[in-house]
Amino acid sequence: MSTGGAPMELVDSFRWEKRSKIITRDVHGVCGLMNFTHFSHLTAEPSTPLHIHSGIMEIHCIVKGRSMARLNLGGETQTITYTGGEALVVFPGEYHARGNENLQEPCELFAMQLNLAESDDFLGLNAARSRDLCQRLLNLPNRLVRTGADDLALLREAFALFSTRREPDRDAGLAHLVCFLYRFLDLPPVEAPLRAPSDEGIRRAIAYVSENLSEPIPLSMLAGVAGYSLSRFKTRFREQTGQTPALYVTSRKVERAKLELERTDESITDIAYNLGWSSGNYFCSVFKKLTGTSPLQYRKQSRLEGE
Repeated sequence: MSTGGAPMELVDSFRWEKRSKIITRDVHGVCGLMNFTHFSHLTAEPSTPLHIHSGIMEIHCIVKGRSMARLNLGGETQTITYTGGEALVVFPGEYHARGNENLQEPCELFAMQLNLAESDDFLGLNAARSRDLCQRLLNLPNRLVRTGADDLALLREAFALFSTRREPDRDAGLAHLVCFLYRFLDLPPVEAPLRAPSDEGIRRAIAYVSENLSEPIPLSMLAGVAGYSLSRFKTRFREQTGQTPALYVTSRKVERAKLELERTDESITDIAYNLGWSSGNYFCSVFKKLTGTSPLQYRKQSRLEGE
């Protein structure tokens, strides 16, 4: 399908089959939630066509197996592979499809569609919390994140409760779903190689980051290097690389910190300051969020592995 014409809206109907269960808005009646889906494919399935959902964010969480997604970003179709314990975010208005050009691989996954335009009564929250959660979801820095067993258990229980189609169970399921989403906001990214950008300005910005890791790197400065306004730079960087520029800068600094922890005896505080962090405590917090371990634990583990 060409993305040059009118967007193709893909709308699923309620379905209750062994391998594919979709609970639609007209069935569950929850403001802000569209389809809530559980797929369990033991064999390959036909892929979906590239399509779009206006104003709707999708979150796909793989329980086991592997899935592929095609996304059209900045006019280029890119393929992302994600596996059990990983989740993919599709932001509103992005052309996307599950599977490669022909097939979806066997996997088990939960998926939800969130209508972030319904931000005054989102998932039964009060207006202030609704707007806050919608805004935080819209500004998620990571497209691909790592989920834990507790996160997937919340989703499984939420879906099981929704599936009874009883109002008390639905409300209990909604509480599980909201809990999952608040946890989702802080899930660590899946480390993946950066896609090579075709935009010359974005390439200049990436080169600048590599050459200045020991300095603070304001995004406004990177935007100037790339030749864009700040807002346009943020959009273009994510289109070209799949990451926000803030996450990219932080990730590169953390990768350099890993090398320093492995190869030197410098204190953690000195490493933090040498890489432009304002404090050792803040560095430790960011390092643990991105790697799942503290700098001290990382140093000890890397040296045990090297013995």
